[in-house]
Amino acid sequence: MTQGNRREEKNGQGSEKAVNSKELFFENQIVPVWASTKAAAQMLGISPNALRIRKCRGEIECRYFGKHLRFDVNYLASLIRNERNQQGS
Repeated sequence: MTQGNRREEKNGQGSEKAVNSKELFFENQIVPVWASTKAAAQMLGISPNALRIRKCRGEIECRYFGKHLRFDVNYLASLIRNERNQQGS
């Protein structure tokens, strides 16, 4: 039985209204999704080499997993939104 609120019905039987706290924890957790250089470059509409150059200039944040370069998909989406907003202004 999960922990939580339990309500008594008129007929004496209880109904379980609790939500499993472990399920809520994993549903609400924000997990970064990492993209390879090739996938990130496609998202931004540039070549993988241009992406590496921007990374070396410090224009784009990234991480290394071992020897593999990875880019946070949420960060890339925010870059795309910012570029669109700047072009629209």
